[in-house]
Amino acid sequence: MLASNHYDCLKSIQAQQIELSTLDMATSGINIDEIYIYKNSAADPQFMPLHRIASGFCKVVAEHYPMLVGRPLVNDEGKGVINVDPTNLCLPDIADINVEHPAEDYMESSSDGKVAFFNLHKFYKHSGVDELPHATYTKDHSAAIVRIIRFRNSDYAALYISFSHMLFDGIGATAFFNNWAECTRNLDNPSYQLQTPPVNDRKAVSDYFASVEPTEPPHIQHFRDQSAVPIMKAPGSIAPLLLSIPERPLFKEQHLIHFSKEKFEQIRQDVDPEQTTNLALAALLTKVL
Repeated sequence: MLASNHYDCLKSIQAQQIELSTLDMATSGINIDEIYIYKNSAADPQFMPLHRIASGFCKVVAEHYPMLVGRPLVNDEGKGVINVDPTNLCLPDIADINVEHPAEDYMESSSDGKVAFFNLHKFYKHSGVDELPHATYTKDHSAAIVRIIRFRNSDYAALYISFSHMLFDGIGATAFFNNWAECTRNLDNPSYQLQTPPVNDRKAVSDYFASVEPTEPPHIQHFRDQSAVPIMKAPGSIAPLLLSIPERPLFKEQHLIHFSKEKFEQIRQDVDPEQTTNLALAALLTKVL
């Protein structure tokens, strides 16, 4: 667990409740687990120091992302919220991991010699690390987990982070990583403010959608022969149900599929060339599932 002085900036967090949408709550128990690989090109002996990464994390959380140290609950109005209580924060768990093998042992390369991806299956099997910890609300101080993985005799280090999917979608998570990095780079300037701070006001989202005229949804070729989905009547408040769903068991055997740009384009052409790559891939995955 991290030294307490890294948490000092979290004392500025105010009590608040951040409302969760139905889609947020539907991802209860699902995590976003990411590993980022960094190369120490300058051969810096102090590459990715734990204290700076931890301080940057806590600072950006205190100033812009207090929900990362809150806890999900159903409030008195029956709404699902992330409750941020300054007297009972769910503190992040940030630490180093040292691996007695070079990072290159777990990297897969493409035909042109460039690193394609980090093979997590191979990492678990041969590194001595049975499993990286995963974020959970079932025990204290585990809503956000960060590990800096240091490899022996290697120019690379890895940054692993795990948190609940309730807090971010993919775009929001990427924005958080970028803001965390920006904050960490500028720790020596106590008055530094993010160039583009995040907007966490849900009213801004609802106001925007209220002003948008609905459009006809895209029609995917694979769905044309499917029967219409029956309309289901939802209960008045589903927050207690969604937030009581147990956490999904983790997959012990995970596999990563690497798609080239050419393969993505082939998928789009096969599914429906009139659609974007994202829509075509979503349609294909939906059909498979």
